[in-house]
Amino acid sequence: MRGAVSYQAIVTGQVQGLGFRPFVYRLAQQFGLAGTVANTRRGVVIIVQGRRARQFLDRLRDHPPALSRITSFKVTVTRSRAYRAFAIIGSRAEAARASVDVLPDLALCNDCRADMLERPNRRYEYPFTNCTQCGPRYTIIESLPYDRPATTMRGFRMCACCRREYENPSNRRFHAQPNACPACGPKLTLLDRSGKVVHADPLAATAAAIARGGVVAVKSLGGFQLACDATNPRAVVRLRRLKDRPSKPLALMCDRLADIRMFARVSQADAKLLSSPAAPIVLLPKLSRPGLALADSVAQRNSRLGVMLAYTPLHLVLFRRIRRLSNRAPVLVMTSANRRDDPITISEDELASRFGRAFDLVLTHNRPIANRCDDSVVLSSTPAIIMVRRARGFAPTPVRLARVFHVKHPVLAVGADLKTAFALAQGERVFLSPHIGSLDSPEAEAFFLDTLGRYTSWTGIKPARVACDLHPDYRSTRLAERIAHRLGIPLIRVQHHFAHIASVLAEHGLAGPVLGIAADGAGYGTDGNIWGCELLSVERDLSWTRLGHLGYLRLKNLGVDPADPDQVGREYLSQAKGARPAVSGILTSSLGRLFDAVAAISGVCRTATFDGEAPMALENAVDPRERGSYFVDGDIDLALSPAVFRPEPLLLAVSRETRRGVDPAVVAARFHHAVADGLARFAHELARQRGLRSLCLSGGVWQNSTLRSRAAARLCRLGYSVFTNADAPMNDGGIALGQALVAGCLRID
Repeated sequence: MRGAVSYQAIVTGQVQGLGFRPFVYRLAQQFGLAGTVANTRRGVVIIVQGRRARQFLDRLRDHPPALSRITSFKVTVTRSRAYRAFAIIGSRAEAARASVDVLPDLALCNDCRADMLERPNRRYEYPFTNCTQCGPRYTIIESLPYDRPATTMRGFRMCACCRREYENPSNRRFHAQPNACPACGPKLTLLDRSGKVVHADPLAATAAAIARGGVVAVKSLGGFQLACDATNPRAVVRLRRLKDRPSKPLALMCDRLADIRMFARVSQADAKLLSSPAAPIVLLPKLSRPGLALADSVAQRNSRLGVMLAYTPLHLVLFRRIRRLSNRAPVLVMTSANRRDDPITISEDELASRFGRAFDLVLTHNRPIANRCDDSVVLSSTPAIIMVRRARGFAPTPVRLARVFHVKHPVLAVGADLKTAFALAQGERVFLSPHIGSLDSPEAEAFFLDTLGRYTSWTGIKPARVACDLHPDYRSTRLAERIAHRLGIPLIRVQHHFAHIASVLAEHGLAGPVLGIAADGAGYGTDGNIWGCELLSVERDLSWTRLGHLGYLRLKNLGVDPADPDQVGREYLSQAKGARPAVSGILTSSLGRLFDAVAAISGVCRTATFDGEAPMALENAVDPRERGSYFVDGDIDLALSPAVFRPEPLLLAVSRETRRGVDPAVVAARFHHAVADGLARFAHELARQRGLRSLCLSGGVWQNSTLRSRAAARLCRLGYSVFTNADAPMNDGGIALGQALVAGCLRID
């Protein structure tokens, strides 16, 4: 072989869009090496020459940039032309399947924040400031490799100053693709009710409108948000009417942790989440005696508030302007500009068509959004977070599978019908889409297909199988049928609750056997009934058996969006008292509907406007001082196959104590304790019969912290290892991960 002896390293994973190549460049300079580094679809390709080349590669592998996630680091010895120095070279487009991960959007970093707050700085209060450690990524990327021409920043030509930063290896904006400043970057525009340009300072006018009680639309990273003063009751009520959201909690935004602590309890873990590069909405407990009064309608009948810190420079500057006007700590409602479960709005035309002239002002800008993306929602927990909605800051980072679960057959899993998110999987990577929502509109389906097109283009994954839910009438099922037919590939139907448990196996690399407890509102069962509280054993080969369930009750109408708690309560209580159902209906083992019934019977919540409102209200009502429980061992019948946890005694106890005038907070606590104690005892008996020591909890009901913490604590005291979802949502937003695992590993003869 001719040429100089060289080392070639191909680094894959989350290694583009975060300053990886500048980091490599500077490290090579320190080691006195020559060579090149480039972005390709295969990954970051490094060629290095010199006496300390091997030491350099070891250092890079063991101590990469803080935001990177390396999944493979392959080094080979080769020969190439001799290099005189080390350089970053242009990215190379290749036809190979991509081995790099598209980076999520990153919250404003401290360095860029300092630039914006320093008056002599040319980026003082510039609302699009960014560097290699922060700013838009996913929402501006159109194709790979990640370079400016492949993003929605391609229309902004860098000025001489920005160009010097971009080309200076010692500058933190070295090869920062969205790099910009007031002279050359995106600019704000203010629109009035009729869509006409307002010739005023956009930020000052927007701040003034919010301060006087107005409602404005603000174009953020992944779409428009609706904003108003969260301490102004009239403004909040008006925003709710515009959004057609009567009572579902609204997200809040502050620009300082100290301000959040005035109305919510913030643990150390919460503070870390709020201040992280993902900057999600974190569900925080309300303070019983807040130092700052929010409008009651922000989150009624809920013990928690969804709060995030300002994560873009635009948000930060807007808060600074409001603070100057009001001279107090501003707290804003900052919620997605959509109606019900429609996709988040990303353009002025969409905003006008959906809302008309409903806002006082629209604060927009001329940087297009390539990929719409809502805000993520998380709940801090021990030992890991509970993901409620996976989107900005997390998507599209893939879930990594243990070797035992590598997907042998590339698969597209379409997920469920509500809280929809799809999964595209091959090998060790499962790419979950951001939260899409309900698939009941053409706009939502278009969002799904557009995002799928991006994912397949970026990853190069060509599905050989399509996975969907077992329910024949889900819109997601029908969409999967059309996709499978068009591609001419097999369609695999995965039972809903098995998919929930499989998602936990995928996250933790649990090969089985395990016992799973799946608890939610509704999922189609193999017997044609609607399941919702299932104890399933799962073997190493992913075969499964239904060992037990909540006892069946009959409902005339199994509404889930929202359920009618009062109707459910009347029908359930009538059956618990021994009456035969007056009409034929649907048999269901749903734990979610049992919570609806108890919320209504106890008087906590008799009407609901969104899925989960009654159970949330019931948890909110729990008296934390109460230690009683309605559960008795006789409520579980192990002689049946599958075994049954009978709900009737719980319903009768709730009704009896409510009639006696027992405080609803006490009733709610005793019911929660009964369900937790009963499920823990039920799982213990079934696991002991099978010799199982690992238990998996998944399904939307387990987002209930009171229920989850008590049940998990009891199981842990009995010596079990308890696993839950963290990377994927416990609710139906994580269903696609389980579907992908099952369909990708399943053998089809």
